[in-house]
Amino acid sequence: MSYYANKTFKGEIRENEKISDCDFVDCVFEDCKFVDCSLENCSFSECVFRSCLIANVKVQEVGMLLATFKDSALVGVQWRDFQSGIVSFPLQKLENCRLKYNDFEKMSFKKFDFSRSSIIDSAFVDCNLSESDFKDCDLKNTEFVGCDLKKSDFRRAKGYNIAPMSNRIKGAKFSYPDVLGLMKDFEIEIEE
Repeated sequence: MSYYANKTFKGEIRENEKISDCDFVDCVFEDCKFVDCSLENCSFSECVFRSCLIANVKVQEVGMLLATFKDSALVGVQWRDFQSGIVSFPLQKLENCRLKYNDFEKMSFKKFDFSRSSIIDSAFVDCNLSESDFKDCDLKNTEFVGCDLKKSDFRRAKGYNIAPMSNRIKGAKFSYPDVLGLMKDFEIEIEE
């Protein structure tokens, strides 16, 4: 098992590679690309990813705890695969990130700041997102199913697909005109 602590990895490009048996603690990944890679038996604790591309990564026995992503692109990430143990918080912060085809299932993001991120063609299923901040997010074709969205802030967010009957939205904040999307499932006509 390889162990890395407080190390900076800059400009690493890994494509179609297997990365296994590594522990990363308080490491920084800057301008790195991990595309179509396989991660096995690895852990990432409190690591920071800046200006990175992570796409279509397959994971097995991988844990991530309190990771921060800044100015990064995350494509095809199945976040439930990064949870290890009973209580796990894979993400500490997303700042100005672009996510596409990401799946979040049965995860807790209470009071999480997603603001100003782009989360496209993704899904949140059975997640606790209460009091989370989605202000100014582009959520094109992103679905929320069975989620706790109480007191979450969707002002100036656009493109989201939230079915009021299958999510808890009491006290959530929305702005016009995107709030009209909440009526989509009711098959009603709304006039201006």
